[in-house]
Amino acid sequence: MRSLVARIVLVVVPGLFAVGCAVEANPEDTAGESEEALSACGTAKYNEGLQHYKAAVSAAQSRIREGVCQSDDGFLQSIADHASRAVMTCGAFRDVIRTSPWAAPVRTTLARTLTLRSLSGELLVVRDSDFQNWTGAEAFFAKGLTFSARPQGAYGSSVIVDFGANGRAVWREQVYDEKTGDISMRSLNATYVIAPSNARASGPRIVTVKRGNTTEKFSLGVQNPASYRDAPSFVLTPLGLDSGTTLGEGATAPALFAIVSECDA
Repeated sequence: MRSLVARIVLVVVPGLFAVGCAVEANPEDTAGESEEALSACGTAKYNEGLQHYKAAVSAAQSRIREGVCQSDDGFLQSIADHASRAVMTCGAFRDVIRTSPWAAPVRTTLARTLTLRSLSGELLVVRDSDFQNWTGAEAFFAKGLTFSARPQGAYGSSVIVDFGANGRAVWREQVYDEKTGDISMRSLNATYVIAPSNARASGPRIVTVKRGNTTEKFSLGVQNPASYRDAPSFVLTPLGLDSGTTLGEGATAPALFAIVSECDA
């Protein structure tokens, strides 16, 4: 991907004039610019989207450099929202996020979220609508995804599930020690299966997770953001008892989200 800006540098030294070769401007100013996106969206939309895209990259770089709680706007939700505003302003930024070397920090930080696959256009689910297409979701789980319960203050998420290749997962859950009063996290090996919830190949998915003698079924879905251009929220909603009439009735697991709040303690 070529930079749009190059400068001719004139170096002035007493008694000597030298014209340097064309050199690239400061990478922080020009990296990530895309002629293809500019052509597709036009100058106004492109420039607006570019600012959101650069904000996403900057936040991701800060998270990697300083750590999430010490970073400058480096929460996963912030990174995802910045990137979403870019693609909702200029759709061509989906390709930029998926392929640009400068977008690598965004891809790295969001790698274990289904949100990244939506932002990059690899998963055709952007909103909770009739147009959502879940084709290929299974492959993203196999590449590695994490879903977590919403944190409870200093204790964090009560359940975290790491999905991986070959239908294997790790189920992590908080346990309470009645003798000491301590709360700790234990890890359990698990397996999972993903299947369509209806006859449509592109339709929603049911994710079944088994750990030991316990089996949990979840409906994989998406929730719309409060602000239209922000990132969608991907969620595994527990189905609970087969006989339940309400979603989640009788469930022993909480709802699990691709992105949850961080540094709440």
